[in-house]
Amino acid sequence: MNIASLNRLYATYSTASATPVKAAATDGSSAATQTAAASNLPQELPPLECPTPASVAAAKEKFAANAAEKFRQAGIQVPPEPVLTPDRMGYVSVANDHPDKARIEQLFHEDTELRDQFAEVASGEEMLHAVQGYEEYAARYAALQGNPSAQAALVEARIAYNNQSFYITLKGDGGTETFFGGLQGVTA
Repeated sequence: MNIASLNRLYATYSTASATPVKAAATDGSSAATQTAAASNLPQELPPLECPTPASVAAAKEKFAANAAEKFRQAGIQVPPEPVLTPDRMGYVSVANDHPDKARIEQLFHEDTELRDQFAEVASGEEMLHAVQGYEEYAARYAALQGNPSAQAALVEARIAYNNQSFYITLKGDGGTETFFGGLQGVTA
C-alpha cells in the first residue's frame, strides 16, 4: 500500500463519512449499534520524510545545543562526557559511569522536548546506519546465489549489524560523537 492509498483510506473514515453501523452481536443477543470514532483522525497523512545525513546533522546540532543549555541550568558538569543511549522504555540512559548519571536520566525523563530531540537524532542515525553499505550487501547476497548457507550467514551478519546499539557522546565543547556497537574502552 502506498501513501496515496493511505490518504484515500483516511478519507473513507473521515468525520464526514462516519455513520452508525449495525453489527450483529456474537453472543447471540440483539444487534448493537456502533458509531465509527473517526472524529480525531487526521484528514491527510503528513509527508513521509526520510532522514538525510544533512537533516540528521542539523538535528544533532540542535539537540547538542539544547542539551548543553539544559545541563548548564541543572548544574550538570561536562566533562566528564556522558554517553547516552535509548532504553527499551523510550527514555534515555547514561551508558557510562558519569557522576551525574541519575540527574541526567531524570532530566531526560522529565523534559519531553529534550527526549524527543534525542529520539529524532537516534532514529535518524539508526536509519542511516541501516542503509550504510546496503548496496554492497545486496551485491554480495546476489553473488552467493546457489549457496544458501553462505547467504544465510550474510543475512545473519547484516541483522547483527543493524541491531547494534546506538550511542551519542555529549562533548564539553557542545559537540557530539555518535557510534554503534558497544562501550569498549569508553569511560566517564
